[in-house]
Amino acid sequence: MRLSPRDLVTASDGFPARRIQAWTHEKLYYIDRYLDIFSTAMKGKWDLVYADMLAGPGVCVDEETGEEVPGSPLLAVNRAPFCRLFLNDLDSRCAEALRARTASQPAGRVVVSNKDCNEAVEVGRHFLFPTGSEAHTLGVALIDPTAYQFTFESLRRLTDGLRLDLIIVFMTDFARRFIGTEAFERPLDGFFGTPRWRDLVTRPIRRGRTTYRDLLDLYERQLRAIGYRHVNDDGRIRGKVGGTLYHIVFASKHERGKEFFEKISRKLYSGQRRLL
Repeated sequence: MRLSPRDLVTASDGFPARRIQAWTHEKLYYIDRYLDIFSTAMKGKWDLVYADMLAGPGVCVDEETGEEVPGSPLLAVNRAPFCRLFLNDLDSRCAEALRARTASQPAGRVVVSNKDCNEAVEVGRHFLFPTGSEAHTLGVALIDPTAYQFTFESLRRLTDGLRLDLIIVFMTDFARRFIGTEAFERPLDGFFGTPRWRDLVTRPIRRGRTTYRDLLDLYERQLRAIGYRHVNDDGRIRGKVGGTLYHIVFASKHERGKEFFEKISRKLYSGQRRLL
């Protein structure tokens, strides 16, 4: 999805940056913590790779404070253990900013793509896991869609047969507000990989009850069906009035990924320990 002019501002380096609100810091906190524990624990044991299928420009600017912070792609680029990184964004302004911000990286380490996220899957997969490398390569892919544009079929194609942990931003509040809107029906079919979400939202619902937990459970069942045995959604991002905006869904095919998810979710963005 191409960003509106309001979504982008000019950062101190002269390139576009994404305008963010306070809760995005919390989202980046969970992403950064997983990249840290993953790259530290797996360093030297595997060739580590990273994919960001809807990467943005790489720098974020808080719309209230003006603070500049690295976005998810630069959080990964700044972690030396990743030997190959695939960064994709459909917006040419974001892709050009990413190329500028990663220009100092060693040749062949970072590929910046300017494609629809679904069309970029094969290019990203082949770059990160070249033929013959699958047995000794381990990766993380971030899927952070703004409007359900990354289909479940694309996720299956990206991950099939590979050791690739997932960080998926599930837009909980967005789903709750726009479920039932005709324009979102086909994108939601693609995002969930099934039309069964329709059954969840057309059944009688008690007044005041939300359906996002049922929708999230459906999505997680879909993940398990393609081999992701370990799924964790303890990372929950709330808005100013306390409602859930996003769930950060971590998924892995291996027990070790489950351990990583549990460790990082024990400490909240506030610094408090999560009650178990």
